[in-house]
Amino acid sequence: MDIFLTTLFIVICVLLILVVLLQKGRGGGLGAALGGMGSSAFGTRVGDVFTWVTIVLTALFLVLAIGATMWFRPPVRQAIAPQFRPMPNPRDPITTETYVEILAADETDQIFYTTDGSEPTRDSEHYDLNPVKVRPGMTLKAIAYPNRGRPSGLVTATYGVRAPSPPEPTTRPSTRPARPPATRPAKP
Repeated sequence: MDIFLTTLFIVICVLLILVVLLQKGRGGGLGAALGGMGSSAFGTRVGDVFTWVTIVLTALFLVLAIGATMWFRPPVRQAIAPQFRPMPNPRDPITTETYVEILAADETDQIFYTTDGSEPTRDSEHYDLNPVKVRPGMTLKAIAYPNRGRPSGLVTATYGVRAPSPPEPTTRPSTRPARPPATRPAKP
């Protein structure tokens, strides 16, 4: 379909150029320059025939130009979700402030992020390749916007706080009353 549409468009362009050049203008046109060929080929109403052929070819040219623009338009892409480095690890949560990089799959995408748990938009903080400072317990959210296309999905990471260690078990004295030792009968 691509080759057919391109070939048809080129043929219409060439025909339109030839018909415009063959039309009788103020100076007689290209037909008069070649010995009056244009007026004798179509009779006395040559201007009307070339005018209608020009109108039809121009209409075809415009329809094909619009159709080719729609057909050959590159697809709208959706941005790929950004990634965090380092990723939060539930088994090993952070205990101090950590710097997190936000990586985009395509370097032309713009990344916006929030650290307060709200949804990022184009009005949020723009990521400018400087790592983001994350404190324990903070939720980092990011989204990528391409120059042309749909934004990526939302990426969320919660950098958890290390749970306090359970207290060491201590030995306490038993609160049960002590039993008297069992007495055995004496052996004879």
